[in-house]
Amino acid sequence: MSKFVEVKQILHTSSYGIRKNIPKLLENCELLSFDCETRSVYTKEERAEAKAYLKSSDPSDKLYKHARVVTESSGLSYPSIVKTTHFIFGESKNKVHTVICNSPEMEIFLWNLVSDYTGTFLVHNSLFDFKICYQRTGRLPKNFIDTALFVKCLINHVNIWKAKVGLKELVGDYYPPSWSLYSDYEPVNLKNEKFLTYCSYDGSAMFTLYELIQEELKEE
Repeated sequence: MSKFVEVKQILHTSSYGIRKNIPKLLENCELLSFDCETRSVYTKEERAEAKAYLKSSDPSDKLYKHARVVTESSGLSYPSIVKTTHFIFGESKNKVHTVICNSPEMEIFLWNLVSDYTGTFLVHNSLFDFKICYQRTGRLPKNFIDTALFVKCLINHVNIWKAKVGLKELVGDYYPPSWSLYSDYEPVNLKNEKFLTYCSYDGSAMFTLYELIQEELKEE
């Protein structure tokens, strides 16, 4: 038997299937983990072009500031210049739904589902994920538990290096090493198998961490 958590991933790719199945998922589950993956609205080619432009341009050029924004953009930039490529909903640590988002219309549809969810989300770093939700919909989910903030309160150490709360630092040993070592967060192919596996571990890990938190609280 594998020493790692086994995760079954259910992939949703078609517009019809997403609109039919994801609302049912959120309606029927009172507790879900949630995560999203994002990328810059600017392609790697556009960012490279802007970088080349900056090397030969003057800061007084009217396009200089915009070129800086393009060059430095990533999936972690302000919500107005990122797009959500994957929505991840975990039913448990062993079952995760990954939704591939191919259009702005689908993105808004999914963010509206997230903001209207009446159950409880487990989310790791809500300050990032729900900032996008608010920018897209003007609303926030009603009930959520931020496992990153929860663990930060439990550790509460003045030395930052002793209080790391990233999922991989906290529960990386429960998953294959490839999860912690993964680094290509903006794959060209949204169906890239390694990236989808990475997404599924993210959705699972929040449940794994939540269970560990509950055990810790019981002991206390």
